[in-house]
Amino acid sequence: MKDVYFLIQGWDHPASRYRVLQYIPYLKASHIEAKVALFPDSFIKWMKLFSELKEYHIVFVQKKRLWHWQLWYLRRKHITIIYDFDDAVMFKSPVDGGGRSFKRQRTFARMVRYSNQVIAGNQYLKSQALPYNKNITIIPTAIDTSRYTIKDYRRSKGRVTIGWIGSRSSLPFLKELTPAFDQLASQDNSLELKIICNDFFECTKMPVIKKRWILEDENSDLQDIDIGLAPLPNHEWTKGKCATKLLQYLSVGVPVVCSPVGVHNEIIKEGVNGFFAASLQEWTEKITILLRDKTLRERMGFEGRKTADSSYSLKANTPIFMKAIKGI
Repeated sequence: MKDVYFLIQGWDHPASRYRVLQYIPYLKASHIEAKVALFPDSFIKWMKLFSELKEYHIVFVQKKRLWHWQLWYLRRKHITIIYDFDDAVMFKSPVDGGGRSFKRQRTFARMVRYSNQVIAGNQYLKSQALPYNKNITIIPTAIDTSRYTIKDYRRSKGRVTIGWIGSRSSLPFLKELTPAFDQLASQDNSLELKIICNDFFECTKMPVIKKRWILEDENSDLQDIDIGLAPLPNHEWTKGKCATKLLQYLSVGVPVVCSPVGVHNEIIKEGVNGFFAASLQEWTEKITILLRDKTLRERMGFEGRKTADSSYSLKANTPIFMKAIKGI
């Protein structure tokens, strides 16, 4: 029998990169045979996959909730299932209207029940899975901090850049802060907003730098940011977010201003490695504090890098991931 068959969402999908792909070299170094493939998109391809899976001891399902017949087949063939999820997939996102979903809850519960091992991205997600399975390991979304260079605060570009990195689906959360951005820009003309994404918006007064996300440019793009932003609405779905963008800011030694939602409360220590903001007024106030004090930005940035290295780095979490696989 071969070892682990990983089913992922996409080769360039952030969750696939952070939750699976970056661990594959460590599995191979430990002589654990692993194959990675995308989820089949047709019945015929699923049948072909089932034929392949007969040779594997474990199937690792990344985030997707399988149908009942697929789970029934895997159990019938005595294939061990590891289910990994890093989002509150049992709820609708605010962008989709938010709220509870009976269908999502039902398919999530079934997926967790059928799994032999569950890997949750944070404590909140674990609490959602616990009613259906007690065999749960928490592995945060880990950042390979060795890929990120700490910001050189000796360099001065004359302007202060507040920045945001993320996907189109999360961009509306940033856009809600537009009034705060315009107020800040009216008070200080040395301030600019940089958006690293595949979609953008304009502000009335705040200059906006639009940078399309490219993996190879990620480190240098983050280096240009002086204050990282991570806004989230307080919602059942957002409580399950694993704060990837927050960790990216910390990995380059940039202080953050973020919403006190979900795992943000575990990562950020107020006034040490970042600030919390829960209203437009607080966003304006906290950004202003960092805007006016470069020494504070540098000190908080270095504290943030220490936080990322100690608890949320690939180096810190690889032993936990390996233990979860080897334990099965």
